[in-house]
Amino acid sequence: MALFSASTMIRNMQEGEQVATREQMARPPIQWKAHEYVHTEKTTEWYWALGLIAVAGSAGALLFNNVLFAVFILVAAFVLAVLATQQPKHIEFAVTQRGVRIDDTLYPYSSLESFAIDEVSPHHTTKLILESRKTFAPTLVIPIEDIDPDEVHDYVAAFLPEDDHYEPLLHRVMEWLGF
Repeated sequence: MALFSASTMIRNMQEGEQVATREQMARPPIQWKAHEYVHTEKTTEWYWALGLIAVAGSAGALLFNNVLFAVFILVAAFVLAVLATQQPKHIEFAVTQRGVRIDDTLYPYSSLESFAIDEVSPHHTTKLILESRKTFAPTLVIPIEDIDPDEVHDYVAAFLPEDDHYEPLLHRVMEWLGF
């Protein structure tokens, strides 16, 4: 366990970073498992609708003499249908002193800008939303299941500032589609 020196603490405070206290650094990590996404069974009508939309989109692309786009639409619909049949994986999450771990990947707090806890999601699953400092890194959306969200909030708040973040639109659309 590394302790901060006085000069490091002053420099971090000047840079606007939060500095964890000894008590916060000594806390054990919080670990939990959750599904990759909330799975909804697709009905036969869902697959028919997907097929009809794909065929109509491909026909429209062919009307504009865009064969490549027509093939792309059909392949994308096929891949979507295959993904719809798969069950979500169980993923292990952990909030540690070093960062946030998703399975075997660690996201250090130094690479994260801020966080938020979203308790208002379509499937009523509380989510930890982490904003990355990196330009092309995605916003991390982590479902919180079987543990107290306030405990996760207090742990992460010791290392990152809290800000207003919302689940990205693409996540919401995929959730609406059942992925």
